[in-house]
Amino acid sequence: MIKKIVIWTISVIIFSAVVAWGWYILRQQQSYKSLVHKKSKSLVTVSLDDILLNQFFDKWQTAQKEGQDFGKKLSKLRDNGIDIKANVFLFALEDHPKNFYAFFQLKDKQQFLTFLKDAIQVDSIETNLAPDVSYAYHQRNKIAFVWNGNDLLISLGFDLDKKKDEMIQLIQSKNDWVTIEQFISRPSTLTRKSLRYSDVSTANFIELELKGDRADVTGEFFSRDWNFPKEYLVRELVSANYIGKGWANIPNIQLKNKLKQVLQEFPIAADSLMAHLDGNYVDIEILKNKVVQTDTIINYAVDENFETVEEKTPYETKVPDIKIAMRGDHYLSDFLPNKLFYHWFQKQDNEFSILSTSRDIDKLQPKYTKTVELSNVALHLADWPDEVKISPILLLKAIASDINLSLKVAGHDHLVLRGTIEDYSH
Repeated sequence: MIKKIVIWTISVIIFSAVVAWGWYILRQQQSYKSLVHKKSKSLVTVSLDDILLNQFFDKWQTAQKEGQDFGKKLSKLRDNGIDIKANVFLFALEDHPKNFYAFFQLKDKQQFLTFLKDAIQVDSIETNLAPDVSYAYHQRNKIAFVWNGNDLLISLGFDLDKKKDEMIQLIQSKNDWVTIEQFISRPSTLTRKSLRYSDVSTANFIELELKGDRADVTGEFFSRDWNFPKEYLVRELVSANYIGKGWANIPNIQLKNKLKQVLQEFPIAADSLMAHLDGNYVDIEILKNKVVQTDTIINYAVDENFETVEEKTPYETKVPDIKIAMRGDHYLSDFLPNKLFYHWFQKQDNEFSILSTSRDIDKLQPKYTKTVELSNVALHLADWPDEVKISPILLLKAIASDINLSLKVAGHDHLVLRGTIEDYSH
């Protein structure tokens, strides 16, 4: 009797597993009928079923009650009136996109409108912009919706206030829509990881695999225009007690122009600085401890002879302990700032010019090492000071506690990205 029960139980488990697997495969295949624009230049794939399954089992393994609650939360994702497939494909029409679009079908328009008003809390809903075309936008979440009958277009990005007319044109241009399996010969290559960014015209991609509260990052980039050296000399940065650190080699004109664009945002002689940065290397480290800098407040008063006198009052402030190094010619140091937000003290070490907010920079004994990495960055965002309002960093701080990324040279025209994003769910 017990043997029969065991056999029956095993059979039920196997049958259920086969059915579940079959349903999973069916949903994957159905998702390849999703639509994109035929002139799409890049794609972002969100493997939604895989993400939800991974997160569910991670929560379930951690604590059964949490897993059950998490499962209930996942079921609420269906309460939006939108037919969401196993994989969501977002497309971009620009070479350097700031916005991505995705086509969906509405299965319950009234439920969708309720979702917009209650869950998304869109700023407004505009109707009849064109025959049967409606539009809604939520500025804070950078998301916009436009629908025509049961056809829905969702956009995510930063310039959506300028893309309203384009979205309306897209929802009305059904002749330009193609399925993913028509657009790309092997759509399954887009769904190997939780999230994937793919450049349509090249083999370049970035993938994120969500694992519990961590995301593993991988990517590969190719270009015939590159000719990267295999080995680089870099300064050894601190291994502990840092908020952020990173270095970058910039061996071609494209990367140098990117750096120049960043420097032009600051009140420094960017052109002159870049002209003498012939070592093509910069690094930065921000330590957890702070250093004391002394400044002077100048006031003017009237003495007993009714003459104006200058009064100087020294005061001390604590500022972040930051070090920045650049490799260039011997004129480079002439164009480095003495004061930019903070006082900067300078040290020359052969072809390296080093800036520091600490006046003890002369005690610094730099060490150098060789590497095949083009760049490397590590951010401990949990300790990033709120008063240092660098918008991209504050955005990252909202979704992660630690980010570590490495870009290695695999060939003269081939770069490989590896890294992790820790505690992205916090």
